[in-house]
Amino acid sequence: MSPRKGNAHDHAYDTETLQEKADRLRAEQGLPPESQHSGPQPCHWYDDGHGGRFLIPGCMTRVVNPDVEACACKTVEEELAAARREIESLKKSRNGLQKWHDHVTRAVYDHADGIQIMKTAADRAEIGR
Repeated sequence: MSPRKGNAHDHAYDTETLQEKADRLRAEQGLPPESQHSGPQPCHWYDDGHGGRFLIPGCMTRVVNPDVEACACKTVEEELAAARREIESLKKSRNGLQKWHDHVTRAVYDHADGIQIMKTAADRAEIGR
């Protein structure tokens, strides 16, 4: 018996993955395929253009209970604030590393063989070639 496709109750015989099905449905509707890099989307309603409206959950709160009023998805403002905090943390980390680098470099140059040490390090790193 060959695998059957298209029968609503024969899910065990479907060979199409969920992503393939989503891509096929989007193509049938004239929509572009989903971007692999778009990431998770917040909860939103999908209008199929024929009077059907479907909730696309973006958080576990709505997956568990689609009728819940409070959505756990982050707002744009919350995402922006989190991104700003992450950028600030990365800047502090970079500044700390830069300060450490500057002190190590100064210590090497202050060494009697500092210039030779720096030249050897540059050669090993293939800098200046």
